[in-house]
Amino acid sequence: MPRSAKPAGANVEKYMLRTEELRKATEHVGNLAKQEAITRWAESGGKQTLGAKQARDSKAAAEELRQLNHELKTRRRAKLREFYLEQEEVYEKELNDMGLAFVKARV
Repeated sequence: MPRSAKPAGANVEKYMLRTEELRKATEHVGNLAKQEAITRWAESGGKQTLGAKQARDSKAAAEELRQLNHELKTRRRAKLREFYLEQEEVYEKELNDMGLAFVKARV
């Protein structure tokens, strides 16, 4: 047998190994494509969820601001009412000191 001679069936074995290698590579590419599709889907869902969360947060902040404005107006009215009553008492005292009367509506 000459040195350059290959054993019988070596080319078939080499072909089978190469075919198996290509099958594994094709399977790997398919798995990567599935992972890419899943990743894209997950990322798009995250963006939608984030947008919905931002909308909820914005709505909650607007409602809180509306309530705070209402509370501020209520407190201002109460303080003004208190201030006007104090001023009325001071004015009435000044009039009484001068011997004048302050007309009050009695209900």
